[in-house]
Amino acid sequence: MNEVVLLLIFQKDPHQTFKTQSFNYTFLLHNQGSELNANLYSVNVSLKFTCSVYCFLFFYNLNTILMIPCENNYYASPEFLKLTFHVITCFALPIHAFGFYCVLCKTPSHMSSVRIYLLNLHCWCVALDLVISFFGIPYLIYPAIAGYGLGFIESPGLFFYLGVTFIAGTSTSMFVLFENRYFTIFGQTSYWKYFRNYVVVASYIFVPLYFLPPQLYIPEQTKAREVALASLPCIPEFPSDDRQLFVQATELTLIAVSIVIGEGVPTIQCGTFFILNCFYLVFAKKPSRLSKKTVHMQHKLVIALIIQSSITIVLFLVPVNSVILFVFFQHQNQFHNNFIVFALAIHGISSTIIMILAHKPYRDFAMYPLSCFIKKPKTLSVMPSVPSFRSTLEF
Repeated sequence: MNEVVLLLIFQKDPHQTFKTQSFNYTFLLHNQGSELNANLYSVNVSLKFTCSVYCFLFFYNLNTILMIPCENNYYASPEFLKLTFHVITCFALPIHAFGFYCVLCKTPSHMSSVRIYLLNLHCWCVALDLVISFFGIPYLIYPAIAGYGLGFIESPGLFFYLGVTFIAGTSTSMFVLFENRYFTIFGQTSYWKYFRNYVVVASYIFVPLYFLPPQLYIPEQTKAREVALASLPCIPEFPSDDRQLFVQATELTLIAVSIVIGEGVPTIQCGTFFILNCFYLVFAKKPSRLSKKTVHMQHKLVIALIIQSSITIVLFLVPVNSVILFVFFQHQNQFHNNFIVFALAIHGISSTIIMILAHKPYRDFAMYPLSCFIKKPKTLSVMPSVPSFRSTLEF
């Protein structure tokens, strides 16, 4: 404006000065209007962008912002899970102790070669049972790969790793048990005797490594909790003692690959020697170095081990694969989540009871208090010259 005034003072013709003044004022008003429109346009664009960002964040985190609760159900609550697992622990401890006593003190001579393998399997089962139902008590909130630890020690990340590792260890122990029966009865003259020790040692070395990669890529928990809660269709009931939500991962890929490898390798190993044992039980001839009675007892032992291990494997495969399906298909039902953990928790009790009932020496010892009240008729049994597969089923 000062430049315009100075320009007007040095003009000689007043009319020319007036025209110049009018032109300059018009030019200034036009420039000011253009700048104002540009500023208004930029403000409008900024407001639209900001509103778009906030709308996206709002709808992306709508369930977290509104905290939409899931359907109330006591069986889906953390209190029910905690109470149930405490009850399971109270029943499990004496049953496990009885199982240890049977293996250590009531194993007959014809089962002496398998005693250490039964004890090894039983130790893995008890360790898994204690981690899940006593120390950890995982309250999972699938389809988010996250959960709470409701046990006596609040370290959900550690107990998640220990839980899945003990599952792999238990499965590997079943493989070693099947392999021992195959080698003892049928495989001592085969080429397998040159490789078996290396395979067994390598199998146990891989047990703590199957689920190590997910532990190395645990996300930063503050942001991971927001992502996990945002992925839930509804917000489940949280524990009442202010425990922190632990997020194992925000992506399914690494977890799924680790689970598939961790359960696939032992399952293939168990399945291979399961088939070999069944095949040789049905079609193989009696080894010349063993007596008929020994072969007959070993056949019954293999059948008992097959029953014990098969039920245990089913109790593993169904819950573990259900977890992958729940996360992949974004299925949320807290009762189903609790039921999966419950199925894993009763595995230890089921495995011990099946071990006692499947093996006749343990079964007779467990049923001895009842035998005082039951009178059995005397029977005369005749041992066939060549034990058939049907006779081995009568254990």
